[in-house]
Amino acid sequence: MKIACTTLACPDWSLDTILERFAAYGYDGVDFRGLGDEMNVWRLEAFSSGAKATAKKIARSGLEVSAFSSSARVFIPDPAERDKQVAEVAEYARLCRRFEARLIRVFGGPLGQTPLEQALEVAAATLRRMAEAAGEDVTLAVETHDDWTRTRPLAELLERVSLPNAGVLWDLHHPYREGGESPRQSYDNIGRYTVATHLKDSRLTGGEKYEYCLPGEGDVPLAEMVALLAAGGYDGYLTLEWEKKWHPELADPEVALPAYAEYMRGLAGRGDA
Repeated sequence: MKIACTTLACPDWSLDTILERFAAYGYDGVDFRGLGDEMNVWRLEAFSSGAKATAKKIARSGLEVSAFSSSARVFIPDPAERDKQVAEVAEYARLCRRFEARLIRVFGGPLGQTPLEQALEVAAATLRRMAEAAGEDVTLAVETHDDWTRTRPLAELLERVSLPNAGVLWDLHHPYREGGESPRQSYDNIGRYTVATHLKDSRLTGGEKYEYCLPGEGDVPLAEMVALLAAGGYDGYLTLEWEKKWHPELADPEVALPAYAEYMRGLAGRGDA
């Protein structure tokens, strides 16, 4: 079992603090989703002219770069905007090679009024272009997010592209909480394509409304989902996505990160991870 966390959890931490505390809390990797006020880390000096020194710093901490989480989307109606998404993936692929990382998260993107069949055609073509730009040694992971939260359309997208370096990032929360899927239903649809994960928990507050909470304090069946992954041979990162950046009311990273590490060790002790 390898655990990581996205940098959304600690928007006020410096790179040095991230590395020091992630290592101290028992994490194995860092998923870079921005740093400070910059969401595209490839624009930062630490990941451009200073990349060599940063890579050494990460290696000394004992951590790996588990992923670079981009903002790129495989579905956008405007062809010119699609070109920009492919260019963003190319920038992150360059970082992957500098930092010995192998995974880039991409989004499906909102469909708007576009029929699903048409969206699948566009998304498949764009994902193929992204995969070519990334290169064979870098894998693209389309997240169960936005209008791709339900897993069957996402599975169909991966079936269409049928590429070894394209897969799914299964955000364990969204298909269950927002898509109404059971863990087994989600796994049967996308388990074979899953190359990365995001974990978070929540509890209902009335109707369909929910609030995020520390892992194990909500009612998302994370243990069942992790057990399905383990039984299927998944050996990638189990990554906490604690969105403190977008939800300032969430517990501070000094609380959330150790809590997740302890929760995951508990699952491993029970044989669920």
